[in-house]
Amino acid sequence: MNEKNESNKLPWHLNATAVLFGLILLFYVLEIGATILIPITFAFIFSLFLYPLCRKLESYGLPRGLAIFSCLLIVVGILYLVFWLIYENIVSFSADLPRMQERGQELVSVLQKFIEDTFKLTSEKQIDWLRQNLRSFANTGGQMLNGILNGMTTFLAQILLIPVYTFFMLLYRQVFKGFLDRVFDIAHHEKVGLVLNQIQTVIQKYIVGLITVVSIIAVLNIIGLVAIGIKHAVFFGVLAAFLTIIPYVGIFIGSMLPIFYALAMTDSLLYPLAVFLWFQVVQMLEGNVVTPNVVGSQVSINPLVAMLALLVGGSVWGIAGMILFVPLTAMVKVIFDNVPELAPFGFLLSEGEPKAKPENPNSFWKKLVFWKRNK
Repeated sequence: MNEKNESNKLPWHLNATAVLFGLILLFYVLEIGATILIPITFAFIFSLFLYPLCRKLESYGLPRGLAIFSCLLIVVGILYLVFWLIYENIVSFSADLPRMQERGQELVSVLQKFIEDTFKLTSEKQIDWLRQNLRSFANTGGQMLNGILNGMTTFLAQILLIPVYTFFMLLYRQVFKGFLDRVFDIAHHEKVGLVLNQIQTVIQKYIVGLITVVSIIAVLNIIGLVAIGIKHAVFFGVLAAFLTIIPYVGIFIGSMLPIFYALAMTDSLLYPLAVFLWFQVVQMLEGNVVTPNVVGSQVSINPLVAMLALLVGGSVWGIAGMILFVPLTAMVKVIFDNVPELAPFGFLLSEGEPKAKPENPNSFWKKLVFWKRNK
């Protein structure tokens, strides 16, 4: 029997070729179907997150449709409150734009004087150089702006579909469960249920941990900006905290606006430097203390895999991919861990062997007390 199974196995180079073509086909489908797949993926993750709350409301006697609608209404209400607070701060921030423009012109004059004194380039030569390169700058900037606007328009259109998809996924969840029962043999139903429960746990811990991390980072940002003396600290702090949803680079991107604001609105370079240093401290705390301890080991994949997921997601689905591919990779790891043939790949995605728990510091004294009693 073993000899027959061995004879049915393909050579390793054919297996590698098949896997390579499968990956190429997968990424091709992901790219051409991004408009449809992105909102469906968001809806799938949100449905896993909202499922326990829906079950809780249904246990109180609410019909399934009404329970799902109530969950979505709660989420929309929370998001509306958050964005309303951000909008109010944006209105307050816009009052400083004329002053920022005036200050920006002064900084440009100072920069021109510095270039003239350092590199012996007169203002006329600087203007000529700008005129020569302005066309290429405008083309590049226009293309970037056009790409950003198109991406934002597409993303906003997709956001409107996410609640609809989430509603129907939760409404017909028994249909999806029945589909899996029919795909897999009866002997594997228990294993499939276990994998689904683990995936649900991973997503719930990821989203709850992400919300907690964003809240902690927002508080740290606001405290630092208030201590430094930067106006609109709440707006800058919350905006930068929300950008932590984009792993590794989110806080850095979020720090740019308060740094430029401090540079334009203060008379000392110490303010933008202090803002930059504080955001570096926050980023270090987020990466080494907050996220590892809040999110927990259930969703931990090693930093190299997370960075690759971030880069691949950004290249395939843009900003949405940078947000989605990390939890999707954690879900794939759960599947790998539960399939014996794929378990080595699950280990490759993990952080290695779990660290041994340190011995309880009270254990020595407990042993000592126990020894005294026996004596």
